[in-house]
Amino acid sequence: MSLQRISDKISVIDSPLSGMRRVLGTYLIEGEKTAVIDPGPTNQTLGVIDALQIHGVKELDAVLLSHIHLDHGGGSWKMAETYPGSFVYCHPRGAAHMVDPSKLKAGAERLFGERVLEYGTITGVPSDRMMESSDGEIIDLGGVILQVLWTPGHSSHSQSYWEPDSRTVFVGDAVGHVMGEGGPVVPVSPPPHNPVRAVESIDRILGLRPETLCIAHFGPHENATEHLNRIRNRSILWDRLSIQAAKEGMDLEEFTSLVLEEDELMNQIEESHSPERSLKGGLLGFHMYGKWKLEQG
Repeated sequence: MSLQRISDKISVIDSPLSGMRRVLGTYLIEGEKTAVIDPGPTNQTLGVIDALQIHGVKELDAVLLSHIHLDHGGGSWKMAETYPGSFVYCHPRGAAHMVDPSKLKAGAERLFGERVLEYGTITGVPSDRMMESSDGEIIDLGGVILQVLWTPGHSSHSQSYWEPDSRTVFVGDAVGHVMGEGGPVVPVSPPPHNPVRAVESIDRILGLRPETLCIAHFGPHENATEHLNRIRNRSILWDRLSIQAAKEGMDLEEFTSLVLEEDELMNQIEESHSPERSLKGGLLGFHMYGKWKLEQG
């Protein structure tokens, strides 16, 4: 694992998962109190804990989740166990599922099959260690504050964290994934995905005029406005194409081909073998949303 400084109060931890690096970035925020954002699944969280201990973090106050998907928060129970003075913090729609992750596990198994085993132990966080967020809430870590922004779209329980002093925003999956080193910016749409709400969330983040985006998959990016506009435009395009695909009765394979025709940059990731990082993985929620939208008239 590695820990890289972004600023004097912000670092990113890259803990490998199944031997792969740059899978998910866990962000460490250090004021008078200390917090991490998105510890990852259990097998990745173990490396995060090692990195924290090497860095000299003896106490942790908060485990902040951008959303409750297992690849972001599945190891929260281990963080709570290792740091008994900490609490786990998430959107109100997700708290019950962090206590009882059975539905999260079932959903991940439907989407990823046996690859879920790579995540390690999936178990709940004690209910008395959970805290629910409110939109606009301020988390004061002493010398550094984070403002909570509900940013739905990728999921109904997605939230971002705004650090105004450095104009940094921690966005989870709200603004997609970056494919490779400086590759295309790709929306990620596990069902149920709502691209309309996703664009509204991107607009909300744009309104902050951030300078740095801390993306879960992966890393800090200083060209914040450029990144946000690219993901906004692509989300709108894929939304439009999903409606076209639904009207023409396209299956996922045909919808994928349509996107490759209309969005040529996506050919750069066509050969990816990781479901959550493949084009089909990025399009699944759009495909289902297009069919739902057509049914709604």
